[in-house]
Amino acid sequence: MSLRHGMKWAWMGMVVGLWGCAQVGSPDGGARDTSPPQVLAAEPDFGARQVEPTLLRLVFDEFVQLQDARRQILVSPPLPEPPRARARGREVLVELEGPLASDRTYVIQFGNAIRDLREANVADGLTHVFATGMQLDSGRVSGGVFDAWTGAPSQGARVLLYRDSLPSAVINLALPDSIRPMPEYVGLVNDSGQFDIGYLPKGQFALVAVDDVNGNYRADAGEAMAWSAQTWSSSGTGDSTVVPRLEMDMPPLEAATYLSGMRVDSSGYWRAKWVGWNDLAAGPDGWLPEEMELALVGPDTALRPHLVGDSLWAEWPMDALESWAGGQETWRFVHPFGEDTLRGVELEARRPPNRAGSSEREVLPMIGFAQRLAPVAEVLDTALCSGSMVVGEDTVELDLTRLFLEGPELRMVPLSAGAKCVLDLYPGALSRGTLVNADTLRFTWRTFEDNDTGSLLLAVDSSEYSGMSQPLWVLTDGNGEPLYVRRPDAEGRWSGLVPGRYGLVVLDDVDGNGRWTGVDPVAGRLPEPVIRLVETVEVRAGWELELTGDRRPRP
Repeated sequence: MSLRHGMKWAWMGMVVGLWGCAQVGSPDGGARDTSPPQVLAAEPDFGARQVEPTLLRLVFDEFVQLQDARRQILVSPPLPEPPRARARGREVLVELEGPLASDRTYVIQFGNAIRDLREANVADGLTHVFATGMQLDSGRVSGGVFDAWTGAPSQGARVLLYRDSLPSAVINLALPDSIRPMPEYVGLVNDSGQFDIGYLPKGQFALVAVDDVNGNYRADAGEAMAWSAQTWSSSGTGDSTVVPRLEMDMPPLEAATYLSGMRVDSSGYWRAKWVGWNDLAAGPDGWLPEEMELALVGPDTALRPHLVGDSLWAEWPMDALESWAGGQETWRFVHPFGEDTLRGVELEARRPPNRAGSSEREVLPMIGFAQRLAPVAEVLDTALCSGSMVVGEDTVELDLTRLFLEGPELRMVPLSAGAKCVLDLYPGALSRGTLVNADTLRFTWRTFEDNDTGSLLLAVDSSEYSGMSQPLWVLTDGNGEPLYVRRPDAEGRWSGLVPGRYGLVVLDDVDGNGRWTGVDPVAGRLPEPVIRLVETVEVRAGWELELTGDRRPRP
């Protein structure tokens, strides 16, 4: 929305008539006012030349308010200090901090900051333009900015323009602001993910998009970003140069981890909580446990600890246990982000194996039952176990040859479909050294029937993705998070899906790691391309959904 050049205060009444502006408020019982505030006058005028204002004054047809003004209101080219804005009745006043450069065209963008007082209708996309020189620049650059994984519009992100080339320091987040250059021009991404930066001088520009939370016109840790090192012409003719879509992603977090609650018993069972791991594992490009190179390193030996959730555990060597616990030896926990010194702790009394946490109450037959144990059991005596399952109207004994220990877990697989199972471990069934479970442990679960689950069949022409070096189809849950452990079979079918909402994406697995890799400005790496084939689809029990253009379910 723009003011017409030459608008004068004396024409206010005529402009009201021409614009058809709504009256402030509405009579009781009348229709709700849905019209955004309209500008009646401005000082300086829109498109004014040879002016160097320190204050911009806009007058509206109704009372207005400001919201998120510091983030939404931008001045391009940026000033040394952000503008200060305030609403006063029907007016918005913007103080322009710092000297204006000579022979420049300045654009003040208001984004969604200005809205009417009564109904909060937004004066969306309002801009104001003036020049300190004789002419207004006429170049334009436009495009779109979207979340690299979800495809959602990056509303409110800032687009930073750099003339001729992209300085390497711009995307080096480790450098202080004083070293990273300010952009020469800036724009704002609207609600639909689009930006249109006008009134640019003729030239070539590189672009960076950033979720500039702190408003410093630079990408920082914790702020999603994207960039195009290729330069784009602003043409200078009034025609807009359209930049290819920019995909924003959050750079890798700087690891902030430490060990908490470290304990070890006299049998050598060591455990601790790795605080900060859950943050590193969050998101579609978060770390996976199997990617972690972890080690407990002592003077003469090293152990590989196990990671379950944010819990670590290991079997400490008995010949080193007392020396370390007594403070005579120093051990280290080594991980991809550094290392932590392990201080000796007092040895606890040995404990027998017991259940740790709860197990799934409903399981897939081919995945089976699993229950984590702590401390880890060394021996399972199935002679001290019994179990039964009810299938239909029949009750039969569980096949205990399918019951076994695997790492820290008690497992039973495969199982019969549609069964209600009960498993009892009597005293002595689990042992660790000379210690055994003293109480009976009972576990109950139900296995899904074939008709309890659904499936998805991918029926697309793979040639459509010939432009991808390594297309990888990834199932997502109802929240859009990837289910990397669920892979399709050779026919492109995901079977045994619990009823609910799912999605499907195809990504170009450029690095071949079997998952999505996001942005890394330190490595100069942009996120791997993602195409969302299906945003949300409902999987129903006993049905297979064929993922084609019409997505018709088949019973």
